[in-house]
Amino acid sequence: MAEDRHVLIYDGDCKLCENTVRFLRSKNNAGGLEFIPASDAESDQLLTDYRIPKETTARTVILIDKNKVFTKSEAVIRALQKRGGIWRLAGIFMVIPAFIRNLTYDWVAGIRKKL
Repeated sequence: MAEDRHVLIYDGDCKLCENTVRFLRSKNNAGGLEFIPASDAESDQLLTDYRIPKETTARTVILIDKNKVFTKSEAVIRALQKRGGIWRLAGIFMVIPAFIRNLTYDWVAGIRKKL
């Protein structure tokens, strides 16, 4: 288990995902976040440990933060907050109901391969 780890599992074949990870890494290692592509063996082990179906990685980014699992918009918002600085304010988006945030997330996820 990743008790004290902050791990972001992402689609390593997605340019939008890769660019987002590059952005998050660009400043102070994004608050200690580790970035693991979904195709990595360590990702498989974490998914097993947390009982997350492997096919989930095709639909969403996954953030494991101190033994808590976050997906979709909440994972993105929390990862942005870990980047620090002004990005801590990303938490303001949590006031938007999750179903609305996730509709937006799903829309972007649906077109991300085209970006």
